[in-house]
Amino acid sequence: MGLALWTVGQMARFWSGHPQVFISGAEADSRCLPLRDDPANWMRVTASACEELLQRGYDMAFVILDDHAPIAECNGEFLTNSMSRMMREKDATLCLAVGPGPVLKRKGFFEECGSYRFEKLSVDEPWKLALHPALWNLKKLHEILLHLMEKLPVAQQNPWAFERIGSSAAEGGLSRDLLASCWRVDGWQSATKEAKRLHDLRDLYTRTILRSATMALMPIGLSAEKFKNRIAGLWHPRLGAYPCFWSGIMKKGALNGDYLFYASIKNRPELVNGIEALFPAQRA
Repeated sequence: MGLALWTVGQMARFWSGHPQVFISGAEADSRCLPLRDDPANWMRVTASACEELLQRGYDMAFVILDDHAPIAECNGEFLTNSMSRMMREKDATLCLAVGPGPVLKRKGFFEECGSYRFEKLSVDEPWKLALHPALWNLKKLHEILLHLMEKLPVAQQNPWAFERIGSSAAEGGLSRDLLASCWRVDGWQSATKEAKRLHDLRDLYTRTILRSATMALMPIGLSAEKFKNRIAGLWHPRLGAYPCFWSGIMKKGALNGDYLFYASIKNRPELVNGIEALFPAQRA
């Protein structure tokens, strides 16, 4: 619960005027939705959240995992208005709030909607249902969850199976109608000026210098390999209307060392202030 509240605080910092926040899978805050299920069952908890929000009259909602806090200024107008307009016009299942940019390559084709471009993902794209921050059609999300829960054992009703198995028409068995209308924003076009600086020339210089240092250290062996893996995190910031760290703030139940390294080398204490206190004994 502490991580969710920290992420909500980061949203308040980086997303001015964000929509009302609801928290699922917990009970310790007034923003929590009724908890009717085992919080360890991510699919069941999320399906119940969909049911509750649909009953309250919502038809769409941003789904944001508790370790996907924004890392730069969000494009609030785009998130609030342009994405919902596209979702309705295209009868979309979801629209991811990050997309193609300097380190994330184009996978589908672009279509115009208003003043912006959106990328439609192929029905065969393996990560269409990625759980990076996205705006979802709640009825379609609920349908997907119910289908996967019927198909998968309880032990597999988790975010990773949702992304991997759900995205595969052959393995997950979802209808092609649901999988054929998955979209991403144009990451560069939808990003704010502040977010674009995540991958500006200074960032490119930092990554180039560290990559060169890694190559120079390769004869050392394992230590160089560890260093190489750590600096890979410099490629993890994803651009879009909701810029975030691709691998998340957590990794295998501990704070993500790549994220901490990134915040340190970029001298951005606002990305970690308060977070380490929540996990004093943990390091990735």
